[in-house]
Amino acid sequence: MKQIISRISTYIYATVMFVFGIQHFMYADFVATLVPGWIPFHLFWVYLTAVALIAAAVSIYVNLYAQWGCFLLGCMIWVFILTIHIPLLINSHFDAGKITNALKDTGLASCAFILAVFYEREGN
Repeated sequence: MKQIISRISTYIYATVMFVFGIQHFMYADFVATLVPGWIPFHLFWVYLTAVALIAAAVSIYVNLYAQWGCFLLGCMIWVFILTIHIPLLINSHFDAGKITNALKDTGLASCAFILAVFYEREGN
């Protein structure tokens, strides 16, 4: 039963990342406004992130380099936390929405790292 639940949860997580990747393509102009101003080539980073999200999802779906895909996905999300969320939290007054987004991404990164360990134990 544990294996079934963990496998289903893994596929749900991959699906969420896949949808986020598609949304990055669909709403690229809006997502580009979230890239910090000091980083050049905003649209490039949006599209690269979209490809990375989709690649991580596919690696989980097909169980090919899934450990690396999950580890790198977690690292990428932590880069977002460090470069987007923390500066927003520091430079603004209390905003529950910004705190919620930072915590959401922290949870998504943590899940990616947990999955990386899961795949390591599985031997894949």
